[in-house]
Amino acid sequence: MKNINYLDILKQACLITWKNKFLWFFGFLIFLGSIGSDLRVNDNGFIAQGEKNQYLITFIQNNPTLSFVLGVILILIVLVLFLLRIMAFVSIVKSVNNIKLYQQLSTTSILKESGSYLGKLIWLEIIVGSALFVIGFVLAIPVLYLFALKAKILSYFALALAISIALPLIILAYYLIKYGSFYVILTNERLRVALESAYALFSKNIKDSLIMGLIIVMANIALVATLLLLLLPAVIVFAPLGLIAHLLFAKTAAIVVAGIAILVYLIIAVAIVSWYESFVQTCWLLFFQQIAFEKHKDKEVAAELEVVVKTVTPESI
Repeated sequence: MKNINYLDILKQACLITWKNKFLWFFGFLIFLGSIGSDLRVNDNGFIAQGEKNQYLITFIQNNPTLSFVLGVILILIVLVLFLLRIMAFVSIVKSVNNIKLYQQLSTTSILKESGSYLGKLIWLEIIVGSALFVIGFVLAIPVLYLFALKAKILSYFALALAISIALPLIILAYYLIKYGSFYVILTNERLRVALESAYALFSKNIKDSLIMGLIIVMANIALVATLLLLLLPAVIVFAPLGLIAHLLFAKTAAIVVAGIAILVYLIIAVAIVSWYESFVQTCWLLFFQQIAFEKHKDKEVAAELEVVVKTVTPESI
């Protein structure tokens, strides 16, 4: 068996995403989709939760039509961003898998092709998510029952047991969706076959998969640290300008300088995050190709794919 070279995967992913900046656009769509999935009422605002709910109820009562329209618009925005996120993920996978071909195509045509996989991938997430929800509900019943009986020792023991069962299942669900999506996109397998293949692949590569997941977590931490460190040069560059503007042209000029500083920072941060999203998906694809088609010599599936990345060189990109 071939050992997984994680450093080589990271290097190849960096090379591919840096040389093919059209992938950043798809990374940007994934970033937008991630924001859309988090659109909800924040409980940590400056207004107390009770007051916030009261303001919301009062606004809805006073503006029922406007509230309905805004609610529908919000739902549509979240739905569109969710669909774009899936299509962007498919676009990155298809493009990286055959970079020579897809670097010649327009982003519109790539997205259009990716739309044909929407149905299967949505159902994949629904099936795995629903199964996870049902299992979580079943695990929660005895815990809630014991808490209702005020059996503290047994209830906490049941809670710890439920968590110990649920956590591995959550991890399994994540990899089933990840690997199942790759099988659907790259081999156009039926959902049942894709899920079975994903489970078989994960069960044979648990250690390697968890290591790769840990590397991605560390990369996420590095991304957050990088975005925070970027604030320092922004402050160093724009703080003196803001102070001078305030002294010469009063408060309004300082506000303008601050606005420009925020805009510049956001543009740089979004560019970095867009690259990073494409980089992460590329890493996962390269890792998947190694464990599915190289490490275990799955010749039947490999014959259906063009594993172009395996022979990528700086000159060919």
